[in-house]
Amino acid sequence: MDTSPSNPPNLALAQLMDVVGPESTRDLVSTYLKEFDGLIRTMAGGDREAQHRATHALKSSSRHMGLLTLSGRLQALESRLLTPGGQITAQDLAAVTEEFNRASKPLRTFVHTGG
Repeated sequence: MDTSPSNPPNLALAQLMDVVGPESTRDLVSTYLKEFDGLIRTMAGGDREAQHRATHALKSSSRHMGLLTLSGRLQALESRLLTPGGQITAQDLAAVTEEFNRASKPLRTFVHTGG
């Protein structure tokens, strides 16, 4: 796959682009990038149900963005939240944020170099 800045950075986004087109794909990626901080805040401070919803949403959207490592990490946190007493720790949030920052760089380039 051609990974020049104007092309999707991974197979998941290439497939999405085939279905909805380049402009809509960039809009979806942009929305994903913008919503991350709010979802992380909810994961950090929401009640357990809100934490679960935010974790599930971020897991699913990360998978759709092709960020499979991040999605897998969030899947583990979602499973933990479904167990009695399961919690998300500050270390979990830091690891998710670090992975997002690493993995989102190609997505940001893709959004900002659209043509």
